[in-house]
Amino acid sequence: MGIFKKNKEIKNVANVNPKIAEWEEKLAIATQKYEPILKEIEDNYEAYKGTRPIYSSDGKKATKKKTSVRKVTFELIESQIDTTIPQPKVTSIKGNINRAQTIEYYLKNELDRLPFEEINDEQSRMTPIAGASLFLVEWDNSIKTRNTIGKLVVKNLSPSEIVPQPGVYKIQDMDYIFIKLLQTKIYIKERYGKDVDDESNSDQNDPTHNEDLVTHNYVYYKNKEGKISLFSWVNNVVIQDIDNYFARKQEVCKVCGAIKLADKCTECGSTKFELKTLEKEKLTIPQMSVNPLTGEQTLTEIEVEVPYYVPNKYPIVVRKNASESDNVLGNSDVNAIKDQQNDLNIYMTKIREKLLKGGSIVTIPESINFKATDDELKIIKVKNPADLSMIKVETMQPNISNDLGLLELNYNIARQTIGITDSFQGRRDTTAVSGKAKEFAAAQTAGRLNSKITMKDFAFSQLFEIMFQFMLAYADEPRYYNYQDDSGQLQYKLFDKRLFLDKDASGEYYYDDEFIFATDVSATLSKDRRAMWEETRLNFTSGAYGNPQDIQTIVMFWQMMDSLHYPGAKQALQFAVRRAEEQQRLAAQQQEIENVQREQKIAVDALGKMNTNKGTARNM
Repeated sequence: MGIFKKNKEIKNVANVNPKIAEWEEKLAIATQKYEPILKEIEDNYEAYKGTRPIYSSDGKKATKKKTSVRKVTFELIESQIDTTIPQPKVTSIKGNINRAQTIEYYLKNELDRLPFEEINDEQSRMTPIAGASLFLVEWDNSIKTRNTIGKLVVKNLSPSEIVPQPGVYKIQDMDYIFIKLLQTKIYIKERYGKDVDDESNSDQNDPTHNEDLVTHNYVYYKNKEGKISLFSWVNNVVIQDIDNYFARKQEVCKVCGAIKLADKCTECGSTKFELKTLEKEKLTIPQMSVNPLTGEQTLTEIEVEVPYYVPNKYPIVVRKNASESDNVLGNSDVNAIKDQQNDLNIYMTKIREKLLKGGSIVTIPESINFKATDDELKIIKVKNPADLSMIKVETMQPNISNDLGLLELNYNIARQTIGITDSFQGRRDTTAVSGKAKEFAAAQTAGRLNSKITMKDFAFSQLFEIMFQFMLAYADEPRYYNYQDDSGQLQYKLFDKRLFLDKDASGEYYYDDEFIFATDVSATLSKDRRAMWEETRLNFTSGAYGNPQDIQTIVMFWQMMDSLHYPGAKQALQFAVRRAEEQQRLAAQQQEIENVQREQKIAVDALGKMNTNKGTARNM
């Protein structure tokens, strides 16, 4: 993980950029307050990796080094790894279901596109070790396709890569928050157009020192109007200085105000440009018009002006392990069991020493010349039987039963502190003698760990909201997304921010962002495909979908299995659909035959009745 590197001291104070000096001073104060937390996190990682030294009862490092480690911290953290990725659930405050579903489907596509499997796997370890992990959301305009400009980017942040404002424990309540990232000089040159080749980090003797890397300091802060702004620097080089950072900007000539099209202004020849904030954008939207005379409806397009959407949140989301009221991060599992891990290291080292120092003592008379070797067969020459009786072996076997007892006691204390049971780990549990008892024990453990799941879901819900705000702000072109409809067919639609336009009472257009973001538990459960396959198969055989012998029921079953990506389900569904169509065709033919036969019978009956009536008339 690594604590961030300190910046190189700027020797020529007279030439220091005043804004850099201002933020460096705030960064120094914030770092001093945050340093104890960073040291604790570094210590936690050592415990997790098994490299943490033994500490004595007075809190000082012991002189004796550990020689054997039972990595209970590693074991208990790995037991809690949750690979599921929460899925979005969006509710429209205004009751616009179509908009909410569009957001849900698009966000699910973004979860598949972005490397969330890797992000979640890293966070699943980082969160219980450090107490929290963080998401950083960005919009990268350098990602271009033939039809679109820019895409969402979501990255992991380690707690050691941020420095929060002292005394404030909710990120969105902070006036500012720092991010410190090690980046290559080439990356900074390509991304921001700033040359930092002459810059370097301070500690040249650090074994991790790399001349190609520099510390890029970012600070997101709120300006006087409460708008999120950004300032970043490397040593004494300003990289970015953007007030109201999320507002739409455009580079214009400082002299004449013309839009920048080249390195030199095409209007006046000036080479000085500045960022200008754009207030409104022009959009073409469809509108239905009605002819007042004929009532005929005509679909036309009109051009409207809409204020650019500006996100109003810091692009940083904290995923806490378990909440603490006075900590911007969360409560770490490793903090809770480090004492037990320390004692386990002591006992394991002690047991190893006892066993290695134990052994056998051989007594022989001085008259026998005996050379100790590693050979399996040893030859000793004796002159008489009396010498043989004087050769004895005494075995010195150390007693480690008490040590083993303390070892197991501390191991169980560590597990009980976090709430991990044998059933939860999938191990043999002698306290649960039946399958139901094991399920209950695992459920109890899951209940104790539920707050961690809740914190994960809460973090993802905040992440979904920021991702949607970025789409409203910067996705100028429609974006394709796909989803499976109720019949299991793959459908393609467009995410178009114009679909979120509303008009207020004064006739002004604005973007609707009034949605409640949460996580869909059922969608998360559906990610466990094996369980869902079994559940669907059980519903089918039990008749929940209808008579299992009915071809329509079979079609419905294979539609469900296809939507759950069961191997071969698509082919089975196609075969079942053809059978259903064949049955429908045969049924239609049979119905047609029966209709003809019925008509023929009616005609025969009518003819017979007519003949009967004629015979009756002749008899009269």
